[in-house]
Amino acid sequence: MSNPNVALNTDTDRHVLIAHVDGSLVEAQHTVLLRDVCSAAPSGYGLLVNLSAVSHISEIGLDALRDIARAATAQGRRLAFVCTELIMRTELVLADLDTLAPVVGADEQAVPLVSFAA
Repeated sequence: MSNPNVALNTDTDRHVLIAHVDGSLVEAQHTVLLRDVCSAAPSGYGLLVNLSAVSHISEIGLDALRDIARAATAQGRRLAFVCTELIMRTELVLADLDTLAPVVGADEQAVPLVSFAA
């Protein structure tokens, strides 16, 4: 399986960095770019990680998402995961990812949860 693509958008009005992930998160090297993006986000910005285009997540990928959520919390960042596909979103919730960061069905639901705008 190939490395996933991560497309970034920055909402400067609401201070949110949005990462859209496309591909699979099944091996440790598949998560390196996503980890780097999340750790390098501008100070004072919330993180929204959209996993809607992810085709498969292994336990290694889930562990990486948990690590990203823990690191964001430790840095005082707000983070939410988005997945439009109900089956994949259910998988994320069953893996207890929602105990570390919200897991929602649309970007519009996540932005208010992570935004630092006044």
